[in-house]
Formats: sequence, structure tokens, C-alpha cells
Amino acid sequence: MRKHIAEMKLPMYASFSLSFALMGDAFLYSFLPINASSIHVPFIWIGTILSINRFTRILLNPLILRVFSLVGFRIPIIVAATVSVLATAGYGAGFGIAILVLLRILWGISYSVLRVGAITYAMDYPKKGFALGMSQSIIESGPLLALLVGPLLFEEISPSSIFLAIALLSTPGVYFAFKLRERDQRPAQQFSFQISFPSVFNRLAFLAAFAVEGMLVVLIGALLMDAHPYWSAVEITATVAGFLIFRRICSLLISPFAGWSADRYGLANIYSGSILLICLGVLLATSGWVMPGLILVFTFYNVNASLAAGAASAGKDDVTRAVSINATFRDAGSAFGALAGGFLLTNNHLSLIFTALTLLLIVHTWVYQKRNKTLLV
Repeated sequence: MRKHIAEMKLPMYASFSLSFALMGDAFLYSFLPINASSIHVPFIWIGTILSINRFTRILLNPLILRVFSLVGFRIPIIVAATVSVLATAGYGAGFGIAILVLLRILWGISYSVLRVGAITYAMDYPKKGFALGMSQSIIESGPLLALLVGPLLFEEISPSSIFLAIALLSTPGVYFAFKLRERDQRPAQQFSFQISFPSVFNRLAFLAAFAVEGMLVVLIGALLMDAHPYWSAVEITATVAGFLIFRRICSLLISPFAGWSADRYGLANIYSGSILLICLGVLLATSGWVMPGLILVFTFYNVNASLAAGAASAGKDDVTRAVSINATFRDAGSAFGALAGGFLLTNNHLSLIFTALTLLLIVHTWVYQKRNKTLLV
């Protein structure tokens, strides 16, 4: 038991570093679409600010693996944890758009380093399933704290000071990074980055991430303002934060149920069913039924996300490559979706746009099911 506790320390330290680093990014998604003017960000830049870090991850992931192979894990994680604190503090400082974009790029690099580090240290633990589950729970705790505390701070201090306060709350992440010990092994220096035309499944994953993780997450505030025009900015911000909290809680609790359902009824059936229920939720949310629609979307998007790796690798000889490619398309979908959502914040035809997206999702789901030779129940 003592040996297992000692071996689990490093995965926990790496996970806590990422968890605290995520606090500023998590609150930014609930804060910026509603309160951009309070920190001197024009509406047209919101989508860029929220998505540029994801584009950074897509482009630099292979390079980050090379950095780990050259200098190890501990130093990059320490640097990344420190940069994440500085970036969070700078979000509300009013340095201008150019500096804010630079901070988001630096955060994107830091997130990639911390995410790969947390997964790698967890995989070093003998009981990998337990370590990965524990790691995910720890990682979600920081964003949950930020989403709970942020709206409360909003009522007490100026918007420009909120991110400084969250940055101070996230400094323990640097402490946990320093507590890490270097791993015995480093990844191989060889790496490759290949782009190919996406399969129907990866196109489906891209569209789902585009609609939910990208556009819908950015546009929650706009949808709530349309449905509740008399709510204050604080009430809207708190409600958006509440839905983002609900989304993260679902990600903690839904995976066992999704796995059990996939084993019992077929992975492709449950995956496709989750897409159809997501489509229903999107249509409800954009047609005035915002609350029940968002609950439906976030519940079943987490079912969908928890099965993505298994569905992507089904029947593939190279499982790692299949999962990696699928993750890239999901990242790309969320990045382009967030960018598009920023430009659509003042659009009066959101319902039509989301209806078109749901039709694309339904068509791709039908093709995916047909190719897997299964029937929807």
C-alpha cells in the first residue's frame, strides 16, 4: 500500500498542476462572451481569443513531443505551469488585443505540455486505469472551482481584477510542478505529422465538436440573453458558469454508464444515439427551450466523448494512431467552432445555422451506421 501511494504521488502532482492551470481558461469561457467590453475586447475578437489556443495545440503537438524527448518532462511542466498563471493574470489587465492573443497562444502551448505530462505520469503507475481515472477527477476540480468562485468574485471586484484573483488561486499548480521527479524514460525523438482526408467517423467527430464544444459553448450567453432579456450580466455569467460546471460534472460521472451501455447495446449504436440526442438538444436550445436543451446536449455529448476513442479505434490495427487522429479532428472542430461562434454572437439567425448543422450531423450519423452495418434501435 505504501508503495502504491508513493507511486501515485507523481501522477497526482502532474494532474494538480494541470487542474490549477485550467482555472483561468475555464472562467474565460463563461466571462468573455458576455463581458468582453469590460476588459476592452471588441465582440469581433471574442471567437479568436477563445479559439486561438486550440489552433496552437493542433499545430504544435508534434513539436511538444520533441521537447519532452530532448529535455524531459519536469522542466517543461514547471515552465508551463508558471506561464499559465501569468497568462491568467494578463487576461483582464487590458494590455490590448495583440497581447491577449499572445497570452492565449502561450496558454495553448502550456496546456499541451501539462496535458501530455499528466497523462504520461498517470500511465507510469502500475494500475493505469485507476491512475487515469483519478487524474481526470483531479484535473476537473480546478475548472469547477473557478466556475464556482468566478461569478461570486464578479459581484465584489472589478472585472479586470477577477483574473488576477483567479491567477493567485492557481499558483499552487506551480508548487505541484516543482514537486515532480523526472521520469526514467523519455519518448523517442522521432515523430511525424500526417494529414489525410478524414473518414466519415472523423468528419462526424469534427462536426459534433464544432457544434457543441465550439459554437454552442461560446453562444450559451447569447442564447440565454435572448430567452431572458431582463437578466443582468452577472446572472447570465453565473448561469453560463453553471452550465459549464454541469458539463464538467457530467464528464466525471457519465463514463461508466456510457461504457456499460456500449457493452450491452453496441458501441456504434450508443455513439450514434448520443449524436441524435445532441441534435435534439441543440434544436431545443436554439428554439427558445434553452435550459432543457443545454442539459440534453451536455449530458449526451459526454456520452459521445467518452466513447470516441473506442469508436475511432474499432477495427483498426494501429489503435494509437487512430485515436490520435480522431483527437486532432475533435480539437480542430472545437477550435473552428469557437471561432465561428465569436463572429455569430450578434447574429439573428442562430436557429437556422444550428438546424443546418444538426442536419449534417444526422446525415453523417446515418452514413456511419450504414458502414458499420448496424441499425438504430
